[in-house]
Amino acid sequence: MKDLFQLIQSLFSRKDLAKFLMKSDLKVRYKNKALGFLWAVLDPFFMMLIYIILVSFVFKRGGEQYPILLFSALLSYRWFTFSTGNNVTVLVKNSKLLQTVKFPFAILVFNEVNIGLFNYLLGLLVLAPMLFIFNATFSLNLLWLPLIILAQYLFTTGIGLLVSVAGLYFRDLQHILMFVLRIILYLSPALYELSLIPEKFQKIYLYLNPFASLFDTYKNILVKGQAPNGYFLVFLGFTLVSLVWGSYYFTKKENNFAKDV
Repeated sequence: MKDLFQLIQSLFSRKDLAKFLMKSDLKVRYKNKALGFLWAVLDPFFMMLIYIILVSFVFKRGGEQYPILLFSALLSYRWFTFSTGNNVTVLVKNSKLLQTVKFPFAILVFNEVNIGLFNYLLGLLVLAPMLFIFNATFSLNLLWLPLIILAQYLFTTGIGLLVSVAGLYFRDLQHILMFVLRIILYLSPALYELSLIPEKFQKIYLYLNPFASLFDTYKNILVKGQAPNGYFLVFLGFTLVSLVWGSYYFTKKENNFAKDV
């Protein structure tokens, strides 16, 4: 926990640098694209359309609210995969910066998570009118959304700290990770409802898969008007572990980054 607090303190001391990096990165990533920031939401939107065609029209499954149930989970999934996929190579890609400038290197990890969050919030703007079109149930449970987003932010940051260091010393990790991230989608209730998991396996499924309760929670509060399920506490447990482990691992190796990169 000591490493986590030290890391947070160092980041707040250079928050001006974090803002500058995020603004410059966003400009670089989208300035030469005709649709600009729209690509941040077009990717999960087109992914949603593909699965809607496959599930609703080919397999004749889903239901009336399937598009928004799917999109609410895909936005969360896209945020995690975007930030984690970029963080696995973030130290290698910024090798010259690490060797020439002294600053809290964790800012690079947070920057990828922040850009992923920015893309997620843009996606919510697209999801909002869809909720009305597909008759989502609105309730006070929608007030849970900022807390759920914060929880995912912290979880994604913890994983980002871990994979950034691992990716520096094991360069093939980025290829393995892409495969793992695809498997996560199919093993989590994004494309399907949690109720489709056999009841006798649901408890162990929710305990072992942090994304199961995360995706189900987004569906509950955004579409069904329900409170987060009790197993969201499992996700919070994974979040705490990832943050503590990630900050310890990152802080332990940070002094060697400039030399090992």
